[in-house]
Amino acid sequence: MVLIDASTRWSHVCLLSTRNVAFARLLAQIIKLRAQFPDNLIKTIRLDNAGEFQSQAFKNYCMSIGITIEHYVPYVHTHNGLAESLIKRIQLIARPLIMRTKLSTSVWGHAVLHAASIIRYRPTVYHEHSPMQLILGQQPNISHLRIFGCAVYVPIPPPNRTKMGPQRKLGIYVGFNSSSIIRYLEPLTGDLFTARFADCHFDEAIFPPLGEDKKPIQKEWREIAWNASILSHYDPRTNQCELEVQKIIHLQQIANQLPDAFNDAKQVTKSYIPNCQCSRKN
Repeated sequence: MVLIDASTRWSHVCLLSTRNVAFARLLAQIIKLRAQFPDNLIKTIRLDNAGEFQSQAFKNYCMSIGITIEHYVPYVHTHNGLAESLIKRIQLIARPLIMRTKLSTSVWGHAVLHAASIIRYRPTVYHEHSPMQLILGQQPNISHLRIFGCAVYVPIPPPNRTKMGPQRKLGIYVGFNSSSIIRYLEPLTGDLFTARFADCHFDEAIFPPLGEDKKPIQKEWREIAWNASILSHYDPRTNQCELEVQKIIHLQQIANQLPDAFNDAKQVTKSYIPNCQCSRKN
């Protein structure tokens, strides 16, 4: 799922395991943006005519907070040109990222997320500054950017290492969550982990392969047609889409009813349970 701001060209990419959670992820992102940028209100949301974007609970929520929902003309992709051009840019960046490494196309999801992160740091033809700088109001820090798929040596947790054994292990860098947290793959299993950027050592000249990539695999490669109508029956829209949206709206209503203890000191409850880490007075 791709979200893009028409003003600043700020974008957000989310990978979905099923189309039934599309509206729930969109609703969660709207709540996050309203909390982080209370002065910049969301006025209009433009969506395509996919079945997962037809939740009645979401429409009622947008109506209650003053957000207008617009749908594009069916089968007219030029009407959704802003999002289509972003998808094309992500594809043009993600494909060379995978080709440079020794990884298979099974890591396409990590490459797409990393490409979307790079786009937010790049200026566009519409603005002199990058979308990240327009959002934050200052020059973003890019010192944490590294080459996708390069080798990274992360510290081994103290419970899993010995004094005379290795202190670091090899990983495959596949992106970052923030300027201080990176994501890496374990070469043997392909599992995804996170680590602190300051504790990692990078070697951008080495691109280690995954363990499964060392085995010869005979597969028939086909070009995926994302707009094909025959794919819809593999992931049909169910009531889970409506339930996920109602769950998030219910949680936000509970959060709105909680007292603001940070602004009102009288509503702060003092704990009389002693801390087990503090030394007791005799």
